[in-house]
Amino acid sequence: MISLSTSFISGLIDDGESLVETLAGFEIDGIELEYRISSPTLEQMRLPLKQSVLKVSSIHNFCPIPGLTPPVKGSGDLFLLSSRDMEERRRAVQWTIRTIEQANDVEAPVVILHCGRVEISPELEQLYQYYHTEQIDSIEAQAFKQKKLDERDRHAPGHVDALLFALDRLMRHAEKHGVMLGLENRYHYHELPTLEVFHRLLTEFKGGPIGYWHDTGHAHANEILGIIAPGALPRGFEEQLIGMHWHDAVGLEDHLAPGQGEIDFNALKPYINKNMPIVIELKPGTASPKVKESIRFTREFLMPVTKNHDNIL
Repeated sequence: MISLSTSFISGLIDDGESLVETLAGFEIDGIELEYRISSPTLEQMRLPLKQSVLKVSSIHNFCPIPGLTPPVKGSGDLFLLSSRDMEERRRAVQWTIRTIEQANDVEAPVVILHCGRVEISPELEQLYQYYHTEQIDSIEAQAFKQKKLDERDRHAPGHVDALLFALDRLMRHAEKHGVMLGLENRYHYHELPTLEVFHRLLTEFKGGPIGYWHDTGHAHANEILGIIAPGALPRGFEEQLIGMHWHDAVGLEDHLAPGQGEIDFNALKPYINKNMPIVIELKPGTASPKVKESIRFTREFLMPVTKNHDNIL
């Protein structure tokens, strides 16, 4: 199933009916509603979506934008499910439950979650400087990375416990509403889940409405920075993989049109089955010709995929 995230256009069109009409003009099977969509826009989309042939493949938490005072910008990290602050975690759970309910209303089978982070000083500018000066494999950079990863792992247990607590609550609501929770691999090394935490979560919640959601650009960034080995994701999560955010990257810049950058999509082919939602997720403001190129590349790439695993979707 080829789906298109509203990420590239939701900030430009706030009229829900026009948004659905624009998306329906592309050669796609479905759409993903993401966290930049406001409550009024979502309400305006409901009837056009019901009348459209497009399916809603997924919703990206938090959607719609939480109604807060003062108003906030949409973000998948607006509240952290991993927060050790009980009030923030409560709000993260509360607004995620709302997203799960919205998914049920529009018959979207998956809600995609950002799972928070470990609260340390990540020193990302230093890390990226090593990459941009082609020193990422130097002894100095290796020592820096190891120091930061050790720091992350020392501070992780409390945040992982908080995340487990939040997911335990959310699983009950997901099961009640017939929705899967897709845990997304993240861009920054101090964000959760790490590889080890993915294994723990998917083992502890095995059999529940939860799975792994692979983001191609995020995995690429972690590979070229030397945080994870090439191909480490989604390897090991074949049975739990329920969908992908599909975009290309050049260096550390991602959310580019698939087929226009450095990512070897052929390496992902063994993990894809024909029922799996492949969601093209492009940066805000991507022009229509690039969107069409992305869809054409993806459709041609997926044409030979004949695997037909049993799939929860």
